[in-house]
Amino acid sequence: MRHLLRILPFVPCLGLAACSGGSGGGAGNSAPNTTGAVLVVVDTATGSDAMVQFQVDAAVLEHADGSTTPNLLANPHLVTLADPTGEADGLVLRDAPSGDYTTLHLLLVPSSGAALQPNGAILAANSVVDLAVPITDGLQHTSLGTSWLVIGHNGAPPPVGSTATWVPQMSARADGSAIDLGGLDVAFVQSPQVTARSRVLDDSLVRIEFAAGCAFASDDGVQHAGRDDFLRSLGDDQLRVRAELRRDGRCIASEVHRSGRNDNPRLIGRVTALEPATTAFVMDVQAQNGRGGWTLLPTRETVRVDASQAQLRRPNGGTIAFADLQVGNLVKVQWTSRSTPTGELPLLVAREVEVTGSAMAMHPEWQGRVQSVDTVANTLVVVPRNNDPIFVQGVSVASVTLAVAATTTLERRARQGGGRTAITLDDIVPGSDRIWWRGSVTGPTTIDATWIRVREE
Repeated sequence: MRHLLRILPFVPCLGLAACSGGSGGGAGNSAPNTTGAVLVVVDTATGSDAMVQFQVDAAVLEHADGSTTPNLLANPHLVTLADPTGEADGLVLRDAPSGDYTTLHLLLVPSSGAALQPNGAILAANSVVDLAVPITDGLQHTSLGTSWLVIGHNGAPPPVGSTATWVPQMSARADGSAIDLGGLDVAFVQSPQVTARSRVLDDSLVRIEFAAGCAFASDDGVQHAGRDDFLRSLGDDQLRVRAELRRDGRCIASEVHRSGRNDNPRLIGRVTALEPATTAFVMDVQAQNGRGGWTLLPTRETVRVDASQAQLRRPNGGTIAFADLQVGNLVKVQWTSRSTPTGELPLLVAREVEVTGSAMAMHPEWQGRVQSVDTVANTLVVVPRNNDPIFVQGVSVASVTLAVAATTTLERRARQGGGRTAITLDDIVPGSDRIWWRGSVTGPTTIDATWIRVREE
């Protein structure tokens, strides 16, 4: 810890609203050069209704021998670590030296945390100074290219209605794990792929490819006859994708949604009243999200939203009807115009309203060593690998039993390189296979696995 604290003196923020998020500015016609950078995508889903931000003062990568890089963060950066809608945030670590890395360290500014509560109150949030994020499968980075790293939560979510200390338990996701990415401005199209700029990553370029059977949608309701038809429709648009994000920056989309470009900051808040006759609702605005990132508002603003021409959808992309809205829903509003009628609330005409019925569930990802396989019961037992504990709902366990269904994705990663092949349960080798998995916890030591990857030690 001493060598980390010498990297950069802390630069305290005088107020969260004044702290810098991303680089800001318009996208222009070119993206900044990120060769040599590590682009960190933060999966903010925790299952909590609290939205939590911290000021990150420095970021370093650690080698297996404990040595670290210099600080890779150009400026202090306000990062959202927990968001009820699960919307991803990000950090750009520039000029990272070539190397194999095992841990990402985020140095948080003391007393810089803020937690937006469901009622709009902003409470202080405390945490550790050095937030260590293990990269369990390692990050092989070259300064001649750009690497992408997704990090997400495995431990207890932030508390609601409390200023208690929250220490996020996070880990890097395996190469090619699924993530939802929004705020992708189309840069250019070169069939069969499209290149876009990520707003949460300082307009860094991401290559979007399309998996077989990818679902295409547009907020204007146009039905696309496959990939080529979709690509021909693209102009000055913005994309939202559900995809496997590879460490080399390739984004293999299984779902993609197109909407018109809109640079107005999105508003986030709670519905306080519904007006079905006019397809409008009243909301308390608690925060806004512009190109520079989220800003929590110290004072709530009450506005009226005309949703008659808007698409209403869930964070996972599913569309809903106005009748599905409820008082108390958390909403994110993308708007096209704003006015203030005499004697009335400010009126915003919405183009898209994202509605969260309940906080997005956490997407934990575990790793360990395969102890045994039962091909009759379709289960396997996993134990900790080396000294890395397995936590299930915050409790360290000696072993975990994974239930494998017909719908579970099983794959083997090559010992060297990133090649992956589909396998069956018979192909998993107890005692010599390392394993990563995702799934739903069904008991203190049982999990229904949805995705499994193994690799020979």
